[in-house]
Amino acid sequence: MLPKIRAGAVLYTKDTPKRGAMAQFARALIARGWRVGGLVQEVFRDDQGRKIRVETIDITTGARVPINQPTKEQLENKTCSLDPSALTEAGAALRQAIRDRVDLMVVEKFGEQEQEGGGLAQEILTSMAEGIPVLVMVPAGVIDIWQGFCGGAADLLACEEAALWRWWGAEAAREELARAVADEPVRRVVVGLNWTLVEGPDGCGLAHSPVRGTAGCLALANAGELASRSLAELAGLAHSWNPFEAAIGAAAINAHYNRYDLEGIAENGLDAFRGAPGPITVVGRFPGLAERLGEVRIIECEPADGEFPPQAAPRLLRDSEAVIITASAFANRSLAQLLAACRGARVALVGPGTPLAPALHAYGIEILAGQVVSDPEKAAHIITQGGAVRALKQCCRMVSLRA
Repeated sequence: MLPKIRAGAVLYTKDTPKRGAMAQFARALIARGWRVGGLVQEVFRDDQGRKIRVETIDITTGARVPINQPTKEQLENKTCSLDPSALTEAGAALRQAIRDRVDLMVVEKFGEQEQEGGGLAQEILTSMAEGIPVLVMVPAGVIDIWQGFCGGAADLLACEEAALWRWWGAEAAREELARAVADEPVRRVVVGLNWTLVEGPDGCGLAHSPVRGTAGCLALANAGELASRSLAELAGLAHSWNPFEAAIGAAAINAHYNRYDLEGIAENGLDAFRGAPGPITVVGRFPGLAERLGEVRIIECEPADGEFPPQAAPRLLRDSEAVIITASAFANRSLAQLLAACRGARVALVGPGTPLAPALHAYGIEILAGQVVSDPEKAAHIITQGGAVRALKQCCRMVSLRA
């Protein structure tokens, strides 16, 4: 099977105010633990605003290569001063990144050399062919050339960090949170009728247990041994397509982030958008919604009278001013698609299974409203006896984090 091509063209013009959005995004990913390779550029100008030097910067090492240093004559005649040999030298950074199988390749920019098939064109195509996600700065005036170059396989993106985070997607958020989970001992794993609990040394995580019989649910082969694995190992189960394992993975992630000493706003997440104008859509059925928010549109897997099925989500979310999403979407892998449809809407992730991780704000979630377990012994006891949210309130406290 050929690797899936995932590429984005970051479009810009001479009037684009923030041309450095892609570089800032790449550096933000590196700071979060992602492996990013490729090249960005820095332009130097004289007192008259004329371009006097352009350097490429290896985003991984910081190494610089001057690729454009026009002479006085070239400046006066406005002739091309790009050094093709220097561009080839700079391309070594891309070739190394391909060998390293980075998480993302960035290239600034799709210039005249690349448009003619030279420059860094081969490295860009090789990255795509290898299945490495690629972001390339592309002048808006050459979209047709770019589309022909990549076979129309790339998304067209605004030169804004928010657009790049949406493209990167909430599925990457799950991976980011799981990677950061500490390699610490697990004290307890409980899988109950309604809730799954994982207890670590500094916190206790909750996730909604899937209904037995849900597609893909398989018995846990290593049941009884899960508590002997590390928190980081269990967090890796969040990627599993077995809903039981995914719930354990989500609970392990929450055990890392929803620490006993975590501070935040003590509020019910359902109050986050009280009084907000425009349509409010809620993914998941919460008790007391009408009393708190008035008229809302509810999306449910098994809709009651007046509610909407999941198939209606893209349309309803697209024209919503505010959206409340059940935290179960994080565990069952539907969060990425839901957030992709929420463009422009204010979003809150609500429920005991919400990861209270500020890193999620960048992915388009304004409010994280979850719970911190204050009495893990009591919580485990309630869960083993089939307790639901109402019963857990006595051993948890509400915590909200706002962007």
